[in-house]
Amino acid sequence: MNRIFLFFLFSSILLAEYINFPHTIELKKDQIVKYIVYYDKWEFPFEFKWTLYKNDILIFLYKYNNFPRQAAIHKDPPLNAIKVKIAPYPQFYPYFLIEFVDFNDKIAIFKIHLFNGKKVKVKEIK
Repeated sequence: MNRIFLFFLFSSILLAEYINFPHTIELKKDQIVKYIVYYDKWEFPFEFKWTLYKNDILIFLYKYNNFPRQAAIHKDPPLNAIKVKIAPYPQFYPYFLIEFVDFNDKIAIFKIHLFNGKKVKVKEIK
């Protein structure tokens, strides 16, 4: 039984398509979206969700490389985005810019941008 489960798990990861950027995503409260980020020879797990929206401020929880973080994102620029480093290189490191676009009817809309990411590939895990 475990072999069948592992087969379906690995086949779903292998058959997943790479994401094109900028990528727009809509999330309900506490809905988690998971990605695998490939950079050079490394793989980094990346997941995020939002938990609270009040007074045009959204509480955003994310975990990159299994390290949890939290941010308060405002609806208006310039405080409407966060930067997530993909690799800790000093110059021209690749990073995600996650932008909080809009909030309507309990759904938050985000746009994910990738900068300096020539060697970066991202797959969504469902």
